[in-house]
Amino acid sequence: MPTSVKTDKRQTVHGDWLIALFLLTFPSVAMLLNGGASAMSIIASALSLAVLCWPRSGAPYGYARPRRLGLAVCVALAGPLVAVMLSTRLHGHVSLRYWDSPSRFLLAVPLFLALRRAPQRVFAWADLSFTLGVLSTLVIILFMSRDWGDGRVSSKFLNPIHFGDIALAFAVLSALSLNWWRKDTVLLRVLKIAGLFAGLAVSLLTGSRGGWAAIPPIAVLILWERGRGKSLRWNVLAPLAVVALLALVYGLSGSVRERIDMVSSDLAQYTHGERDTAVGIRLQLYDVAFTLIRQHPVLGLGGEGFRDAMPGLVRQGALTPLAAQFGIGETHNQLLAYTVNFGIVGGIALLGIYVVPALFFASRLRAASGTVRRTALMGLSFVLMFLVFGLTVETFDLKGTVAFYATVVAVLLAITDRADAVSAA
Repeated sequence: MPTSVKTDKRQTVHGDWLIALFLLTFPSVAMLLNGGASAMSIIASALSLAVLCWPRSGAPYGYARPRRLGLAVCVALAGPLVAVMLSTRLHGHVSLRYWDSPSRFLLAVPLFLALRRAPQRVFAWADLSFTLGVLSTLVIILFMSRDWGDGRVSSKFLNPIHFGDIALAFAVLSALSLNWWRKDTVLLRVLKIAGLFAGLAVSLLTGSRGGWAAIPPIAVLILWERGRGKSLRWNVLAPLAVVALLALVYGLSGSVRERIDMVSSDLAQYTHGERDTAVGIRLQLYDVAFTLIRQHPVLGLGGEGFRDAMPGLVRQGALTPLAAQFGIGETHNQLLAYTVNFGIVGGIALLGIYVVPALFFASRLRAASGTVRRTALMGLSFVLMFLVFGLTVETFDLKGTVAFYATVVAVLLAITDRADAVSAA
């Protein structure tokens, strides 16, 4: 049974406006300002701790105790930092720079717990946040972009892969936010649909094909979930429309077609001994990562163990010199990166920040409240997209992307849990 929630009938207070401003602006600020995501997440976490430490009897917010999955989420968000601290400590690599990025997951815990105590009406300010976020990425591409080479553009501080992936995530969330809190006006519908196409356009312009791999599973998830109870015609025509749209983009965009066709070309070259292609380099790095994991399974190699192993692997002939240069930068797979450096403990901790929130959201897909169901689908889609993004790039090698992921997940978790508790009260 859902936990009941204590609510009050008070007037809006200053803290409510601060929460509303945060919910509305975080996605846009994260994209427009270098360090914006990290700064806002740190400030929000500090304020959340203050709210949580306030005596409950005097707190201005309603309150509901976290349920089992809510507590599991808190444990999962703390997991990466614990795993990294354990591995680096035992390897003698104690340094705050190794702990900095995973600590951003932990910052989301007080934010999640504090937002659960906020009035439900404040959460409605998140309605246009993802739409504004994705439109800000389009503004950046059109007026403030940086050419990163090979015709790929992005912001001045975020590389095309991360920028394009986040824009794609915003596009999906913008579309899913249709009728999120109430039946949208025509203007809101136009804005949110415009956000969908703006995000798709930005993703295409950045050439981030690793992010495009998330489109099929996300389309299946959304069509499956939104198709429940719909007519047979809808369940047939909707998937056909998605396939037709993707085929149209492939047929009309030479750059998209070229980027996708390069995958099969790179694979063919790899089988014939040419390993220094974009795909071939990744396959080399994955192969040596698995080898290193087998050799150091429990606690991995330590903070920068994969990077430090590159010269020796070149001498052994396991990697080409070019692949080793890329390996010094990253493993090009988030799960492998955590597992090779921090062992199975790190790999399990990394999986936890995907799997546990996903289970939380999935458990609310059948809630009585339409707002809860929609938020749960948004959260599940967001987590799934980042899981797919991480298959070909280290999504959490930057503090800003860690803060972005953890903060958005915390917000969607809090909205889902709070709205669910209120609807059940």
